[in-house]
Amino acid sequence: MKKIIFATIAIAAIAALVYIQSASGVVKPADYEAFMTKEHLEKARKESNTQTRFWEDKLASVPDNFVYQKKLAGLYAADFKLTGDVEKLHRSDSLLHVVNARIPGQVGVLQALTANAITRHAFREAETYITQAYETGEKKFANSLMLTDVKLERGDFFTAHFLLKDVASDSHFDYLIREVKMLDQQGDLEAAIESMEKAAALARSSGSVTTTNWALSNLADMYGHDGRIEKSYRTYLEALSYNPADLHSLKGIAWIAFSHDKNTAEARRILGFLQSIHPVPDYDLLLSEIASFENNDEEARDLRQAFIAKASNPIYGNMYKSYLCELMSDMAERTPEALAIAQAEIEERPHPMSYSLLAWASFRDGEKQQAVDILKKHVIEQTEEPAALFHSGVILKETGNEQEARKYLKAALDASFELGPVLTGEIEGYLAQL
Repeated sequence: MKKIIFATIAIAAIAALVYIQSASGVVKPADYEAFMTKEHLEKARKESNTQTRFWEDKLASVPDNFVYQKKLAGLYAADFKLTGDVEKLHRSDSLLHVVNARIPGQVGVLQALTANAITRHAFREAETYITQAYETGEKKFANSLMLTDVKLERGDFFTAHFLLKDVASDSHFDYLIREVKMLDQQGDLEAAIESMEKAAALARSSGSVTTTNWALSNLADMYGHDGRIEKSYRTYLEALSYNPADLHSLKGIAWIAFSHDKNTAEARRILGFLQSIHPVPDYDLLLSEIASFENNDEEARDLRQAFIAKASNPIYGNMYKSYLCELMSDMAERTPEALAIAQAEIEERPHPMSYSLLAWASFRDGEKQQAVDILKKHVIEQTEEPAALFHSGVILKETGNEQEARKYLKAALDASFELGPVLTGEIEGYLAQL
C-alpha cells in the first residue's frame, strides 16, 4: 500500500511540475497547436509535387530542353528544403551540371549551383561557381552578395567586407541580410538585429509571404541569441502565421520550451511531431540533449549513436560534419575520426569555428598545447560564437590560463539560452573551479 501511495504522490508531483513549467514558461501550446498538424506540410508538398510532375512531363517530351531542366532543378532544390530528402538536392545538381556542360557560363545556372553547394556545405565548390559568375560582369549586385556569402563561410572576412561595401543599399532586402551576417560575424548582435528588423519590414511591405516568413523566422532566432526570449517566441508565431508549414519556427519554439522553460515534455512533443513528418537527423541530436538534461544517459547515448549513424551517410556530404566532429571529440575511441573531420572542415571552410573544432578535437586527444596554439592563432578575438567561447574557456582552464579561461567561460555563460542547459551546467561547473 505504501508503494502505491508513494507512486501516486510521485506522479502527482511530476504532473504539478509540468503544470508549473507550462504556466510560468514562455511557451503556451494553445498559441501554436493549430500548426501541429501534418496537413499544412502535406498541402505544401502537394502543391510542389503538382508543379514538379508538370515540368517532369514537359521534360520527358523534350529531354534536351534546358529551360525545363533549369525549372526542374529549382523545384527539386525547393523540395529538399520542404521534405528533407537530400536525394532531391542531388537531382537538382545533376540537372544544373547538364545545363552548364551544354551552355557554359550562364550566370543563373552558376548561381543555382552555388546555392546548392552552400546548402551541401561544399564551400570550395560554391566559391568556384560564384567566382565564375562574378567574373562575367553580369548581375553584379546578386553575384557580389552570393560571393559575400561564400567568403564569409570561407573565413575571408576582408574580401567579404569589400564586396558588401561596394554594393551597399539599405533599401534592398538581399543586401540587408548579408549585412546582418557581416555584423553578426563581427560580434555586433545589436546592430545585426536592427538590420534584420529593417529587412523584415521590407519583406512585409513587399507582400511576399515566403520572404516575410523567412525574415521573421531568422529574426526570431536572433532575438533568442540576444536573450529576448518572449520576443523570439512571438516572432516565431508571427512567422508561422505567414507559413503554417514552417518547421524551422516550430523547432525554434521547441528549443525555447527546453532551453528557457525547462519544459522537456513539451519540447519532446514538438520534436516528435517534427520527426514524424520531416525525417532528418537533426531531431535525434536535440532529443539526445534533452535526455542528457533529464539524466537519462542510456537514451541520450542511443540518440547520439542514431544521429551519428544517419548523419555519417555519404549522401549528406559535409552537411553534418561539424556536429559529428563535436560528438566524436567527446568519445575517446573516436577522437582520431574527429581530428580528421576537423582537418577536412578547415580545407572546406577555413573559418574560426572550424579551427575551434580542431582545437577541441586536439585537446580531447591529449594535445593540449597544440589546442592552445590553434586557439590563439585562429579563434580567440576572431569569433564571438558561444561554442567557440566555451571551447576556448575549457581549454585555457585546463592549461593553467585561469584568468583568460574565466573571461571566455563567463562570455559563454551569457549565451546560456543558445548553448542550452546541459552545456550551461558544465560551464557553471568549470567556473566554480576557478
